Amino acid sequence: MSNFIKSIDIKSFRGIRSLKLDDIQQINILTGDNNSGKTSVLEILENFESPDYVGGWRPLLRRDSRIPSTWGISFYDGFYNLFDIDSENKIVEYRISTLSEMVTVSLSAKTVEEELTEEEYNNAIGMSYKYSGDDKDMDNSILYPVKKMELEVRINGAVSDTSEIYEGQRVLKLSKIGILKEYERKKVVYISPIRHAEGSVYLSEILNNPDLYEEMLVVLKEYDEDIISINYDNDDNRSGGRGVYKILSKTHKKALPLNVYGDGMKKAVLLMSAVVKAKNGVLLLDEFETAIHTSAMDRTFKWILETCVKLNVQVFMTSHSKEAIDKVLKCSPDILDKIAVYTLYKDELGSSVRRLSGKKAIEVQDDMGLELR
Repeated sequence: MSNFIKSIDIKSFRGIRSLKLDDIQQINILTGDNNSGKTSVLEILENFESPDYVGGWRPLLRRDSRIPSTWGISFYDGFYNLFDIDSENKIVEYRISTLSEMVTVSLSAKTVEEELTEEEYNNAIGMSYKYSGDDKDMDNSILYPVKKMELEVRINGAVSDTSEIYEGQRVLKLSKIGILKEYERKKVVYISPIRHAEGSVYLSEILNNPDLYEEMLVVLKEYDEDIISINYDNDDNRSGGRGVYKILSKTHKKALPLNVYGDGMKKAVLLMSAVVKAKNGVLLLDEFETAIHTSAMDRTFKWILETCVKLNVQVFMTSHSKEAIDKVLKCSPDILDKIAVYTLYKDELGSSVRRLSGKKAIEVQDDMGLELR
């Protein structure tokens, strides 16, 4: 059951045109130059958890309130950016083969123009502004041209959900319909390159597993050799009523909040806890090596990969780093046969990929002196 996803065939998504990954293993490394589509593949996999209603596509819109450059992106712009900018036919389409079946997913958009009064437009985008005859700032007799995107989701050719989104809309009013059977869904955990900076982790699950907790502490000695324990403290008045995770170390007299530690410690804790969170599911690690010092990579990656195998987690990880990929390939020889490396390319036909087994990837780097990316 570990290889839940067997193949991915992306017909069109953002800048990807016809990209297929076959013979997917339990541990899959995606590499390639910038803008080759690595993150887009992870986004498709993230979407596969709930692709059958429009709201399930929301995580792909890249509207992150913590990143200033995305604050002004409306839902209209977010959905529009999912499609190939150079194609008149606005459609996202992909096909994923699992252990039990093949599922074809599509999201299409048709842009039309309507004429609405200001009150009608405000209500349509969720502002619910009621016009009164005494309001001198709004003339509700004037019609304005407004663009509207009509979205349609199909699963295996059958319409699953529809929705309408107006330009400038920042409140998403969605119904959840969906037609996928519950047993076909799979838990998916996605970790972005900067997720560790937020301080959010999945430690509650690992703290309830004594064996994995002890193993984690051993690995974390790479980041603080005096670490004793990690505990949840809900009595910290400075946390705004919410508890915080604290690390007890011989170096300090009192336990310190995890968020005061360096990025390496926070990233390691996040990655290891995410493995446990993804038990019997799919784990997506974008630029997995970010913030991890090379001296700590061997032990950290070894624990992550071996625990993924133990907990029946299928993992997809992207990287630009030759050194980080080399560490992953060599950190645990016993699981090398469970690893595949995919190098993504952009060419005149759109997108292409080269697949190597874990063993062949080591030979390419060591014996032939070639870079995987």
